[in-house]
Amino acid sequence: SKIQPFTNTLGMKFVPVPGTKVLFCIHETRYQDYAAFAAVSRVRSGMWKDQTIDGFNLVDRPEDHPVINVSWYDVQEFCAWLSKKEGKIYRLPTDQEWSIAVGIGHEEKWEPNTTPYTVFQNKTALPWGTEWPPPAGSGNYSDESRHAKASDANSPYLKGYDDGFPTTAPVMSFKPNSLGIYDLAGNVWEWCEDWYDERQDRRVLRGHGFLNNSGAGSKMSARGPIPPNGRQL
Repeated sequence: SKIQPFTNTLGMKFVPVPGTKVLFCIHETRYQDYAAFAAVSRVRSGMWKDQTIDGFNLVDRPEDHPVINVSWYDVQEFCAWLSKKEGKIYRLPTDQEWSIAVGIGHEEKWEPNTTPYTVFQNKTALPWGTEWPPPAGSGNYSDESRHAKASDANSPYLKGYDDGFPTTAPVMSFKPNSLGIYDLAGNVWEWCEDWYDERQDRRVLRGHGFLNNSGAGSKMSARGPIPPNGRQL
């Protein structure tokens, strides 16, 4: 039987990802989603509560912005709480599942010893095609609005690109991909389940965030290796 989309009690919407056995939340985990967990749990850090970045205070639906400053361990605890609350298994996607969701999974060949570090990486595919800089409305990146309101004078940004959000944006502010999933590029980095490489001291981040100002960072294959106790935007 076909896996059906559903919406959980937090209002998080999930869709199947063909080629996997999982469903993806169509949006990044929101401040309000994490707040529901933190209200009834002992969380490791209260850093997530502070949505001010580089002096810019959110005024546009702050509860709908993605939660920030959460570690891989924080997310594991959120998933465990949500699994118990909802009676379903919630977890982070694997790096391979994330690649399938973003549309490059068919290019990657995973053997038992393959890691996100060693797997084939497409060096050119961008979420919107191949053109650079990104066309208007492509996503939330380091743009004119960030340069004007939320950075020091030396922070690099995309001249001529203005997505309207100096820091994070409410989830689903830009167009979804063909599966109906939003913000797989830009806004905030997204944790995956895997270790980055055989050293097993860093986990994997995908999708880059609003600080991105480069074509290299915008590649659908871009990975960020971060220690699991790190908190990255």
